[in-house]
Amino acid sequence: MKRLCCIMLLLSAVYTSKACDVCGASSSSQGLGLLPQMTRHFAGLQYQSRSFNSTQEALSETAPATYSKELYQTIQAWGRYSIREDLQLFAFVPYQINQRTSANTTTENRGIGDISVLASYVAVNSADSSSIKHRLQIGGGVKAPTGKHFGVTELEKQGLPNMQPGTGSWDFLLNTNYTARVENVGINIDANYTITTLTSDRYKYGNRLATQLSAFYSYTTGSIVLMPNLGIRYDYTLHDYENYDKKWLNTGTGGYISYLTAGVQAYYQNVGIQLSYSKPTVQDFANGNVNAQSNITAGALIVF
Repeated sequence: MKRLCCIMLLLSAVYTSKACDVCGASSSSQGLGLLPQMTRHFAGLQYQSRSFNSTQEALSETAPATYSKELYQTIQAWGRYSIREDLQLFAFVPYQINQRTSANTTTENRGIGDISVLASYVAVNSADSSSIKHRLQIGGGVKAPTGKHFGVTELEKQGLPNMQPGTGSWDFLLNTNYTARVENVGINIDANYTITTLTSDRYKYGNRLATQLSAFYSYTTGSIVLMPNLGIRYDYTLHDYENYDKKWLNTGTGGYISYLTAGVQAYYQNVGIQLSYSKPTVQDFANGNVNAQSNITAGALIVF
């Protein structure tokens, strides 16, 4: 088997007045990972944990503000099918476990989330003889509303806008991924943009941009290839619309979050494992009423 050093950092491919577009159903659940041998297929499982602290402002001068903690966990089956050397097809099937704790009461919703399919085309791939190897991939895809979605009316009754497994909308995905590598050292610039559409009750989540710059290093110890990486990530989300037809803007949504990221992957023959950690550094989301905590991602895959 070829050494697993031909790698790239891939886009793998989330309502009340204080909704969180980056945490619950409206957030993309795909994680980033260092992937081997771009011309081969793979299948894997991935776990992601995201947590947030939220404040619901008082509805009157005499009523107190309320506080809650949200934990969003995703167990995802995903894989890549290499149609040819310059064209790959990815699929993501998430299972969501969403929990919210407020006033010592925990509410949970779980179920299959929104399935995504992404096609990626290799636009630039430098020759192996080059001292600096470049790889540029561009692609797009779609996220289908396969997850359970309660709708705005039911959400208003529960006060749990982001606890549902699905968004109830078809969304379109655009991505670009560039990697430059000299021997075992490289950098990656990754960006993806999500174009959201209306739900059946005319709600519209804000479009989202996610970018990441990472540095990685690959080295071999015995029969194991290790790939540590460090980076920074920036996410920006536009405001939601309570009713897009009437242009009712949800002013308690939208904003930005930046993260420091660190991770490592290990490969032995056809098997790989992944572990990564993200810590927020600067954030201003939902007028400061939603604060992201650290995120953890872990997974395993088989290349064939």
